[in-house]
Amino acid sequence: MTAQHVSRAEPERSAAPATPTRLDPIDTLPARALRRFAGAALAAVVHSCARLDTSSLPGGRLPADLGPRPLLVTNHRSPLDYCVVVTVCRADGRWPAMFAREDFFAPAPLRLLLRSLALIPAATGRGAPDGLRRAGDLLDEGRVVAIAAEGRLVHAAERADGVGRFRAGTGRLAADGADVTVLAITGADDAWPPGRSAPRLRLRRRPTITVRALRVPSDPEQTATQAGASVRAAMVTLVGSDLA
Repeated sequence: MTAQHVSRAEPERSAAPATPTRLDPIDTLPARALRRFAGAALAAVVHSCARLDTSSLPGGRLPADLGPRPLLVTNHRSPLDYCVVVTVCRADGRWPAMFAREDFFAPAPLRLLLRSLALIPAATGRGAPDGLRRAGDLLDEGRVVAIAAEGRLVHAAERADGVGRFRAGTGRLAADGADVTVLAITGADDAWPPGRSAPRLRLRRRPTITVRALRVPSDPEQTATQAGASVRAAMVTLVGSDLA
């Protein structure tokens, strides 16, 4: 199933104000070298505290065809989720541009680090469209963008059907012609529960983190709300298959 690029989104992005360069992701040789090092370190963190099960993915890897504007939509149960997404993408030689809280970018040294790691400032209110526009620009370049659709860590009590409430950004990117692949992560909160400052390290009986993926076909007639609902339904299906 191949998603279609929705041309009606282009005028909206071109009409937006210029992106402040001090917040743009950096893609220089030093930044790429840093990402290679960081990818190895984050993968080591994942494998030190859990078993990573990607057996449901084709060949244990992400689908070969993520589309020309590849958007990975993930759930968010654990601080370890970011490490898992990087580890899965790294196996295919990709680096995901992901969202991080805008206030993390305030100190100049940290801002430089986060930009080098291709993180996108996630703001609310009036600043929210800037983050989505940056993501859209990266998608236009064919780079993988990953978004935690719930926008924050979601505890078990807040996900009656296995998934929390989606924020609007996922639906907007999907309706704007992103090629959506849902990436469901389960078990990460056993390895690194919310509220802990570090993952649990166990020599035996390490928890299993399972990753499942499902491509969601695009529908150019869908509104952002409808597109977000379609993506969420796919996430519920994947999470439910892990619980079955």
